[in-house]
Amino acid sequence: MNPAPIGSCSVRDRLLDAAATMTGGQGSANLTLDAVAAAAGVSKGGLLYHFPSKDALLAAMIDRHVDRIEERCVQLRATLPGSTDCAELKAWVLSVLQPDPATRDTGAGLFAAAANNPALLDCVRKRYADRVAQMAGSSGNFALAASIMLAVDGLVLAEIWRMSPFSDGQRAAIVDQLLRLADQAFGPGVAPEKQE
Repeated sequence: MNPAPIGSCSVRDRLLDAAATMTGGQGSANLTLDAVAAAAGVSKGGLLYHFPSKDALLAAMIDRHVDRIEERCVQLRATLPGSTDCAELKAWVLSVLQPDPATRDTGAGLFAAAANNPALLDCVRKRYADRVAQMAGSSGNFALAASIMLAVDGLVLAEIWRMSPFSDGQRAAIVDQLLRLADQAFGPGVAPEKQE
């Protein structure tokens, strides 16, 4: 494995990039701090300065993974027509389901690590709860919007676990259908549902 070029980005980013590459290729169980430091061209002390433990490194990787999805969501939302709530949901669907084998492989490794330490997903739980609360307070059909989110989750998990039987064409049709359902959830004349 070639180390990241020195000076190409911050030391912290080089370490996260090296860890992501290793996690995507061999999973988090075989990830060691020594190997990450070597791959990033950083001393182990330099790694420990940024990440005092393997769990701290994994938590930062998960945060960055989720941050990148959120950044894609913000960028996509600005390009989508429709109500703010509808565009928000569509942008989230597209940003989460954006085909990216490297991200999917890294995500698989990170979620495997979280199975051994569920606290690693605390940031994901909070962001997910915030998104659900935002939807619950929106002007659309909450049950339909939540069903879309759950369908996205199911597709992502099936792909992470390499269980998805869908061809690229079938997957694209599913994504298109989810976007049409988002239009229905926030279309004209949709009355907001009362939440208990």
